[in-house]
Amino acid sequence: MSTTNPTAHPVEKVGAAGATFVDQRLGSNKFLSRNLSKVFPEHWSFMLGEIALYSFIVVLLTGTYLTLFYKPSMAEVIYEGSYVPLNGIYMSEAYASTLNISFDIRGGLLIRQMHHWSALIFVAAVAVHMFRVFFTGAFRKPRELNWIVGVALTTLALAAGFTGYSLPDDLLSGTGLQIIRGILQSIPLIGTWLAFFVFGGEYPGGEIISRLYSAHILLVPGLILALITVHLIMVWTQKHTQFPGPGRTNNNVVGYPLLPIYMAKAGGFFFIVFGI
Repeated sequence: MSTTNPTAHPVEKVGAAGATFVDQRLGSNKFLSRNLSKVFPEHWSFMLGEIALYSFIVVLLTGTYLTLFYKPSMAEVIYEGSYVPLNGIYMSEAYASTLNISFDIRGGLLIRQMHHWSALIFVAAVAVHMFRVFFTGAFRKPRELNWIVGVALTTLALAAGFTGYSLPDDLLSGTGLQIIRGILQSIPLIGTWLAFFVFGGEYPGGEIISRLYSAHILLVPGLILALITVHLIMVWTQKHTQFPGPGRTNNNVVGYPLLPIYMAKAGGFFFIVFGI
C-alpha cells in the first residue's frame, strides 16, 4: 500500500499517483525492477549485434527520405538534370530520379551515401555477429531457435542489399539482374517460366524495378523488423552467453546492469555508429 508525503511538491504527488495507478493495473513496478536490472556481458564482441541494429535504424531513416524522391519506373524519359554529361539522353525514370537525388535534391547525395554505407555496415555486422555466435557455440541448446532466426535475418539482409542496389537501374543493377535471370533460368523444368514471371516478360521487362521497389521498402524491411523483434525477445528472455573467466559460470552473467550503465554505453555507441 502506497503513502503520499504531504510535504512533497505537487508535481511529485502527481507522478507518484500516476505510478501507483499504472502499477495497480499493470504490475509495472515488478516488471521494471526485474528488467532494468538485467545484466549484459561487458566483452566488446557482444556489441556486434547492436552495431547491426543501429545501422539498420539509420538504413530505415535514410531510406524513408529517399522514397520521397525516387520513382520506381522503367518508362523512358529524357534526362534534363544537373549532371551535364547525360543531359538529353534517354534513360529510365528510375535512373533519372536517382541522378536527381544525387545532383538536384538538397542533401540527397549525402543521404544516399549514408543509406549505402549503413546498409554495408548492417550486412557486415550481421555476418560477423553470426560468426561470433557460431565459433563460440552460442547457437546450442536452448538457443537453437534464436540461431535459426539469425540465419533468416542474415538471408533477409542480403535480400535487402540486392533489391536495393538493383533500384537505380544502372550498370551495376543490370549486371545483378542478369545474374539472377541466369540463376532462375538454370532451374530445371520451371526456370524459363519463373524468369518470365519475375521480370514480367522478356528480360529486362517493364515491371522488375517496381516489383523490387515494393520488396525493398515493404516486404523485406517488414520481415526484418518482425524477426529482430522476435530475436530481441528471445535474447532478453534467455540468459546471455559469456566467455569463460573469473566468477563466470553457466548460471550467472558478469557485466553491467541495463540501467544506468549499459543504457548510457549503448546510447553513446549508437551515436558512434550513426557518425560513422
